[in-house]
Amino acid sequence: MEPVFPDLPQSLSAIVSYLFAQRETILNKWRTACQADPSLSKGLSLSREEFNNLLPLILDILEARLQGQEPIADAAITAQAHGLHRWQKSFDLLNTMRELSHLTQILYSELRVFQGLFPLTDASLLLQVHQQIAQIMQETMEGSVFKFDELQRLEAVQRATTLQQALAQMTELSQERVNLLRTSAHDLQGGLGIINGAAYMLKLEGLSDEKREQYLAMLSRNLASVEVMLTELMDLSRIEAGEETLQIQSVDVSLLLSEIVESGQTLAHERRLILRANGPASLSVETDPIKLQRIVQNLLLNALKYTPTGFISISWSLENEARWLVSVQDSGPGLPSSLAGVFGDQLRPTVEATSVLSVDAGEPVTVLPEHVPTIPGSAELGEMAQRATQGEGIGLQIVKRLCELLKASLEVESIAGRGTLFRIRFPLHYGHSGG
Repeated sequence: MEPVFPDLPQSLSAIVSYLFAQRETILNKWRTACQADPSLSKGLSLSREEFNNLLPLILDILEARLQGQEPIADAAITAQAHGLHRWQKSFDLLNTMRELSHLTQILYSELRVFQGLFPLTDASLLLQVHQQIAQIMQETMEGSVFKFDELQRLEAVQRATTLQQALAQMTELSQERVNLLRTSAHDLQGGLGIINGAAYMLKLEGLSDEKREQYLAMLSRNLASVEVMLTELMDLSRIEAGEETLQIQSVDVSLLLSEIVESGQTLAHERRLILRANGPASLSVETDPIKLQRIVQNLLLNALKYTPTGFISISWSLENEARWLVSVQDSGPGLPSSLAGVFGDQLRPTVEATSVLSVDAGEPVTVLPEHVPTIPGSAELGEMAQRATQGEGIGLQIVKRLCELLKASLEVESIAGRGTLFRIRFPLHYGHSGG
């Protein structure tokens, strides 16, 4: 039983001294009360220091006011900082208000305990302390409310901004898709124009055997080119329609990639290019081998097609315990500027301080001249036959979509006149097999 001192009336400074001496008890009672409140489970995971946060400073401000002194800190700013802390700990406003309400009631209960110990203490002094407690706790609640309201408004603005950015990106992607399809249609029209022109020239009488062979070869090449482009468009359409599923299995990618490089050696030899492969002799990963093969083959064929002279290198390695990577680098003209927009920021030609190629980026090369869609004459046909079709955009779009399907990151470094490097980082393992 606590002793009672009925003959000892106390001063305001004695009340202040009592509350200060009870500071640890007050804070411990506060946490116990919050732990007993079933609606305040979030605070259970906080350490004592995190839970108390700036409330000891609030009690210091209360003490200074009771003594008529200048507080060491501003109550409103301190309360807002406490509100920010609780926001960052994922508390909602109701949680924070209930916590502060528990602390207010504990301070009142300590004042009643003091009154019980010293019943002759002037009631006006006790009322004064009671009012100061009410005032400081009201300011603390208002500060927390203000900070929560400010943060919620900022979050709303950020959400609106994010939605606007997402809408802009969707609009941009839609326009890029239209541009890609327009370019593809233009390429197809150009290829068909060459085919029609070659077929027309083959019908002419008096055509020499040499010219006939030339136009037959031209016809064959462009038929193959148009067929490849149509196949790629169908592949892209199937991927974007969600008809592709993953078939994840354990694969030695070193063997798979070496076979891809070996299959490209004939074309590399015909184009007088040096094609090299480099990587560990064995690298076991989880992946979809068919989709991986399509990704690397697309990048390799583009490199073989658009590199006029020099080298092409395919390399692979283990990056860390979670990812492995494969890179395709060529000494070609660089990625055309018209393709940068097709892939947005993910595939924009960039060279940064951490880039492999260089920290001095040149301007991307310009796109090849456009095809003339009409049936050309003999001279025009010969000139058009020298131009490569612009099917690179479709192939890279397929690569991008397949990388997204495999949860792989696709990066590019490209410098005009120096070459292009594609780097893909794949997960080493997937959470489950299959798509």
